Amino acid sequence: MLRFAVPTDRGEYVSLRRGSRDALERWEPVPPPGIDAFGPSDFDRLLATSDTLDCKRLLVIHRESGAIAGRVGLSGIARGPLQQAYLGYWLGCSFEGRGLMQEAIALALRYAFTPETQGGLGLHRVECNVMPSNTRSLATARRAGFREEGFSPKYLQIAGVWEDHVRFAMTIEDWAQKHP
Repeated sequence: MLRFAVPTDRGEYVSLRRGSRDALERWEPVPPPGIDAFGPSDFDRLLATSDTLDCKRLLVIHRESGAIAGRVGLSGIARGPLQQAYLGYWLGCSFEGRGLMQEAIALALRYAFTPETQGGLGLHRVECNVMPSNTRSLATARRAGFREEGFSPKYLQIAGVWEDHVRFAMTIEDWAQKHP
C-alpha cells in the first residue's frame, strides 16, 4: 500500500532510515544543506514536499503489519506537452527480498498514468535512472517493465561524486499493454 506521510510517522520513518543507512547511503543523492538524510530533518522535508504540484513522495506500507517499509517518489513532475515524472525508490533492509518494491512501483505507476479526472496524475511518461553498480535496483526497474533507453554519464551527485546512470522509461502506452 502507498500513502502520504503524516506527522505521527516520524519516529518509525527515522528509525527505518537509520537502520538501513549502510545499505542506502551509497545510492542516494546528496541532500540539501542542513538536511540529515537519515535524521528527523529528512522526515520534515518529506512532510513539506510529499504532496506538491511537482512531487509526490509516498510511503510504502507493508500490508500485513502496517509498518513503513520504504518510499517511492514521483518527482520533477512536468506538465504541458511533456507530462513526465522521475521515479525514485528505496526499501528498508528488513523488508528486502519480499517483492514489496515491485508492488509499490506498480502502484506508483498506476497513480502516475491514471487520468487526473480519476484521481491520478495523468502523466504520459515516467523515467527512472539507476547507477550501473546498483544491480538490485537495475533488476527492480527491469522487472517493473521499464525500457532501457540509454546511459547518462555523470548524471547525479551521489556522496559528493558525479555518478553515471542507466536511463529507463515507461510510457502510458507501455503501461496500457501490460495492464489492459
